[in-house]
Amino acid sequence: MTQQALHAQMGGETGGSEELIPAGAVTFGLEYRTLRGGEEEGVCIHVYGNEIEGPDKELLRFDCFRVAPHYHYRNAPVKKNERLMLDFTAEGDALAWTLDKIRNRLPIMLLRCEAENIARKVDQRDIDAALPKIVAWAETKTHNRG
Repeated sequence: MTQQALHAQMGGETGGSEELIPAGAVTFGLEYRTLRGGEEEGVCIHVYGNEIEGPDKELLRFDCFRVAPHYHYRNAPVKKNERLMLDFTAEGDALAWTLDKIRNRLPIMLLRCEAENIARKVDQRDIDAALPKIVAWAETKTHNRG
């Protein structure tokens, strides 16, 4: 079955189809990406706003890469794509940092994406129910590499 893309096309290769995990007002999209022939790779977690019109519904993307981890505040309707690098020294493991932000900071991060309506509709119970699925998927993908 062909799956509708919920985000802008990105470079690199993905290790299989995107796994989608619904969580109320948002849906998490999970991919393992490899860039530049394997020079860079890692878990990629998208946060999609279910109510956003059009095919590009991505509001946040966490690229938990091995070499240059970073994240994006996105919102296609308002032409927003702000990329911020993670500092290994200050933040530690990119995946652990990302999971903490999803668990504890998601609504405020959605506000920065200019997605106030979606931020107000986030129910922490939906996020808490999705997190174990995200963790299990990420551990499987990470352990199946290298």
